[in-house]
Amino acid sequence: MQRIKSKSLTNEVKDAIYKYIKSLDLSKDTKLPSEENMAQLIGVSRITIRSALNELASEGVIFRRQGKGTFVNSEALKMKAQLNPVKQFTDIIESSGYKSSIKALGYEIVNADFNLSNLLKIKENEPLVAVKKIFYADENPCTYCVDYFPLSLLENENECDDLNRYDESIFKFLRDKAGVSISWDKVEIKTITNVENEELNNPFECEDKVKSFLLLEGINFDENDRPVMYIKEYIDTTFIRFNIIRQRLMG
Repeated sequence: MQRIKSKSLTNEVKDAIYKYIKSLDLSKDTKLPSEENMAQLIGVSRITIRSALNELASEGVIFRRQGKGTFVNSEALKMKAQLNPVKQFTDIIESSGYKSSIKALGYEIVNADFNLSNLLKIKENEPLVAVKKIFYADENPCTYCVDYFPLSLLENENECDDLNRYDESIFKFLRDKAGVSISWDKVEIKTITNVENEELNNPFECEDKVKSFLLLEGINFDENDRPVMYIKEYIDTTFIRFNIIRQRLMG
């Protein structure tokens, strides 16, 4: 297990533990060292180790057995695309076995309607930047994204011209240009067809076919739990199929 030179954030420790798990021969043993031993190996406190393990447990990567210890869930490691933790679509596409690429479709300035103003806690008709892009899996369109954030986050509209340089991550754009770091999101999962939303015909090259898509619709929050971005992600499950580990509450 790689030692971290100094005190680190929980996500750094979590990454170190995950890399350690990936290095194990899980056909022989799936039990992890104790929290105390891992704290010594990595060089952080047991509290930080426990926090990182809690996150891995919530994602289904590990199981804790009372009185027995912490064990790796080898089935979770086989999953190609997970809803949690959130990953960039390029990583999800490549982990699903395809070569990924992105096409930025530009941006437009729109006014927030009643629904969006409520979701983003802004005034109705306040200007929003709507950013559109499409992700490809082996040159096949697989994900179409529309992201909305308040124009007021930027100094001026001219900064939007740099969006094409951030085609892979709008989160990095917001961090660099507005000093906003996305910390978590709340997502509603739906299904939709191109008949219900004709905007999908062009990016997904539907022609005269009726196609169904997975729709992830939600709000991204910053470190102060302030809603800063509304997202719509349309996914062709021919190429991307999400998996999730669910722990049962018995009794």
